[in-house]
Amino acid sequence: MNDTIARDLLSALLDKYERSSAFREGIAPTRRILLKLYDNGHSDFPAYDIERSDSRALINQTVIELANRDFLDFDWMKGEQNHIVSKVWLVYEKLSAIYNFVGRDSKSDIIDNICLELLGKLDVVHSPWARDFLQDSYNVISQKRSLGNRLPEDKDERHNLLLAITYIDMFAENEILERVFSIRCFGDSKLFERTVKSRLVSILRKYLDAENESTAEDLLRQVGIVKYPEQFEFCGNAAISFKNGGYIDFSTLTHGSCVSLPDLLSGELILDAGVTSILTIENKANYIEYISKYKKACEFVIFHGGQYSPSKRKFFEAVATAAQGCTWHHWSDIDY
Repeated sequence: MNDTIARDLLSALLDKYERSSAFREGIAPTRRILLKLYDNGHSDFPAYDIERSDSRALINQTVIELANRDFLDFDWMKGEQNHIVSKVWLVYEKLSAIYNFVGRDSKSDIIDNICLELLGKLDVVHSPWARDFLQDSYNVISQKRSLGNRLPEDKDERHNLLLAITYIDMFAENEILERVFSIRCFGDSKLFERTVKSRLVSILRKYLDAENESTAEDLLRQVGIVKYPEQFEFCGNAAISFKNGGYIDFSTLTHGSCVSLPDLLSGELILDAGVTSILTIENKANYIEYISKYKKACEFVIFHGGQYSPSKRKFFEAVATAAQGCTWHHWSDIDY
């Protein structure tokens, strides 16, 4: 018996079994899982070429020996006894031994392990988008007994995707640079962009509460992954008092200022007593025109930018703390 041919033939039968309704339903097949080795010039196993006597004889002998092991059964072509094999079919009762012989894991075991892994991730993540994705994936995969397009077929790619989701959930409400995220999560600064990013963005686009026209950068920023640190633009009578005794007054910058979140959080934002109103403006052009033509001395005006991000939340919380007693107005499209 030729072991390579035996494994190829049994693998082809296993592939067909794993595509069957019996596999999906977890029941014994009611119809034979078979391959036609020769059928009027066609074959489900192209290596079986009846015009090449040496190849045909080797496969015939392999089929006979596999049948002797009860791995498969077969029929000779009518009128071609001991000469041409017509079809072979799987012996379902020997399924476990066949998988061992071929040297591959049972797809059923693989699916079960993946489902257990998804349930394990559900126990530790808290973000609604991540929980919804994991729950939907578990429901579909456990019912259809197939990964479909829910998760990567490649084990390493699947592991990295689920690892990225749990890592994002772990540092929720914090901002991290994309390359730093990749290093901390995978120990490789480029692995995230190379193999995980596009699939993660597709998941975020479906499960994250975001606008339809959001870019990949917008979606990743919303869960805290950024290419560059976010900076916040504003205009008004404000200052930052730093813990080390430093002090920056923004009031003289009448055409706008900006600050990064680490700098803001290293001190305290202070609004002048004369500031009675906060105005956030979503559109950049409107923000620039407003502060140059219409801004009042009693207003603290902020460029909002639209999309949520963990850093933006912390910025607005710092403003809200400083703006006790102020009215707050917002200018934007009325989108969901």
